[in-house]
Amino acid sequence: MGNADNIKIGVKGRAYVADVGTTFPTSPFVAWGTGWADLGYMHPDGLEEALGEDRTEINAWGEEAPVKTRIKSRDGSFKITFLETTADLLALYYAVLTDDMTSVAAVVGPPATAQYLSFGTGQASPGIEKALGIDIIEGDEIERIMIARVDVSDRGNRKRSADDASSFELTFKPLAAPSGGQAVQRFLTNVALPTP
Repeated sequence: MGNADNIKIGVKGRAYVADVGTTFPTSPFVAWGTGWADLGYMHPDGLEEALGEDRTEINAWGEEAPVKTRIKSRDGSFKITFLETTADLLALYYAVLTDDMTSVAAVVGPPATAQYLSFGTGQASPGIEKALGIDIIEGDEIERIMIARVDVSDRGNRKRSADDASSFELTFKPLAAPSGGQAVQRFLTNVALPTP
């Protein structure tokens, strides 16, 4: 018989980025430490995770189905739409290092001017690799996803209108972890292993 307690709902979530190599929390109950930047409010659609495999199929004479398959590669992606405009999100969306941005301070005046951020785009770059952390939260239930190294593989169109927030739709592609570790590590609370 089913157990409704096993149904997980992503009521809310948080996403964090840091430089590759930044230390991850050691459990789902440990706060994100030094070096992790909270990316702020996200669209109500939440997180969309996709998994994929590329397989080689071995066919045999006279058989309708493959007799064996081998996994050549596994990949995945994590798509999130962010609502806040911050330097970290601008850097991810436009593939610009924050070190290449300039913040111009506000001037009291006269004439008074507000603070503004300045940066350029258009140079070819290898992308901005980051470590990514995601918490999916429902009450005291937490699923924590820690990805050692990601690049932004796709960016949705930015729309500016009076009807909706100017958002950043980003798809993160996990890359091989530095030093050969696990590319993606997960913590899920209140999920028991079956007894042998």
